[in-house]
Amino acid sequence: MSNVNTPPRLFVIIPAAGRSRRMGTHKLLLTLGKETVIQRLVHGLSAPFITRIVIVTRKDDERLKDHLSDMDLDLIQPEVDPPDMKQSVQIGLEWIEAHYQPEEQDSWLLIPADHPVLKREVLEVLYQAWEQCEADVMVPTFQNQKGHPAFFRWSVSRDVFALQNDEGINALWKNHGIQPKLFECDFPEILIDLDTPADFESVQQQFSEDF
Repeated sequence: MSNVNTPPRLFVIIPAAGRSRRMGTHKLLLTLGKETVIQRLVHGLSAPFITRIVIVTRKDDERLKDHLSDMDLDLIQPEVDPPDMKQSVQIGLEWIEAHYQPEEQDSWLLIPADHPVLKREVLEVLYQAWEQCEADVMVPTFQNQKGHPAFFRWSVSRDVFALQNDEGINALWKNHGIQPKLFECDFPEILIDLDTPADFESVQQQFSEDF
């Protein structure tokens, strides 16, 4: 039974088990200004309304583990590397369930690790919208393009585990009947991720004043 006297909690799941093949180097450790990609993301997510940040990476990624050792977060290195984002999310959800016993009024947000320009003020606007949202899922959009982070009621975690092997997270609304609230915002940052050296160069040029 949910405790109505306990404020809702919001957990963060960051899938970070990719191998950066298209980038050609560990993209999360690339430097943007005075911080690395992953440091910038974690700091952008470090807000009072965030209960805990959970990062799921590969078992052998000692560089990332060492790099994040002084940051207040949970780093999960499962025995078997997750092959895709969905399984990383499932591992993160299992960890939160086991360690924090979430209640029905709690929720979680999902953002891939390679989103380096999410600012605190952007997160705050999205969180305020989520507080007013009656849907089970909220996905931010910019000029009608879906971005990150996406917000989920804790109850949706059960639906994530019901996905088929060949289904990704977006199958929740494509095949499983969940209707997300699309929240149109004025932040192009929600669309920006890093896959290739060209992406990294573009971010450096476009957001140079922020670094």
